[in-house]
Amino acid sequence: MSQLSRAILNIIRGQSVVYTLYPVVGAGTVAGVTVTSGAGVWGADKEVIAALAITTEFWITGFDVDTNNGAQPVVIEIEIAGATSVMSGRMDLTAVSSNIGRFGVPIPRQIPANSQITARASGTGAKTYNVSVMVATGL
Repeated sequence: MSQLSRAILNIIRGQSVVYTLYPVVGAGTVAGVTVTSGAGVWGADKEVIAALAITTEFWITGFDVDTNNGAQPVVIEIEIAGATSVMSGRMDLTAVSSNIGRFGVPIPRQIPANSQITARASGTGAKTYNVSVMVATGL
């Protein structure tokens, strides 16, 4: 189905696009999932969106790095279930920072319903980063 056909069908159904930041920020919730970079290798994958949490197809439109604890070049990668790369972004941090900003994609990446989304990091040293993912539903 083309994107235009999908948009027309959504209008007929009365659906509209909804953007949600995961993990969902609410009372007592800290933005982002903490991922740790390995020293020259990938750190462990951390779950950002649990499997079965989004029961319709969805699109990843970008990710945020909310905080970090160290200055170094780092690559953050977003994946489906720790296996299929969705997108990545590279930063060369010069100081401990917060709210670094959003890495967006020119075309949102379509993800199958019920997929688990994970994040991981790689840098020159073992440092931590809080990562959030922006998701659109109803496209």
